[in-house]
Amino acid sequence: MPTINPISPETRAIIRAQMSRRGFIAGAGGLGAAGLLAACGTKSTSSDTAAAVKDLSDTEKVARWANWTLYLDYDSDAKNYPTLDAFQKSSGIEVTYAEDVDDNNTFYGKVAGQLKLGKDIGYDIVTLTDWMAGRWIRLGYTQAFDAANIPNKANILPVLQDVAFDPGRTNSLTWQTGFAGFGWNKELLPKGVHSVDDLFAPANKGRIEVLSEMRDTMG
Repeated sequence: MPTINPISPETRAIIRAQMSRRGFIAGAGGLGAAGLLAACGTKSTSSDTAAAVKDLSDTEKVARWANWTLYLDYDSDAKNYPTLDAFQKSSGIEVTYAEDVDDNNTFYGKVAGQLKLGKDIGYDIVTLTDWMAGRWIRLGYTQAFDAANIPNKANILPVLQDVAFDPGRTNSLTWQTGFAGFGWNKELLPKGVHSVDDLFAPANKGRIEVLSEMRDTMG
């Protein structure tokens, strides 16, 4: 049987510190939300949902989309988004596109107050990771799609057509997917990175970059 090397005390301490920080942030966020609702004179319950912003899609052919950086094809020479331009031309819908999502928690923190009050957040479409999309759906912050207006919904892979956080894909659609991994400079680290202990070796202190979210960094 292969030998399993236990995690070193140094690595365990780093992971524990990160987990504690995430737990604190989550707790502070919950407290802040409860305080805001109380200040507004609103009774908070697990079944509360936000009032919907007025739907103007029949009269305003405009869509405001918040996405992640590098999540849409970009022509650096023409300085435009070819796919987005093609959509606007074929649909007649004017799209305001902004790469305003750099972190699920950070973005949610910017718009949570408006969402709770049923106010316009400045976007009609928001690209979020599945777990955060699920939170918005559970809290009643999303509007169900009219599937008749989205024929391309049929192109979703079968494995993604029905998900636990949005059965039947009534309030969300897939956009992109990816995976995370280790990368290193072979000249500076000729032995490579083959374990968590290798990654957090003392020689690498202050030289490691990770994604901001625990789910992406730790899996």
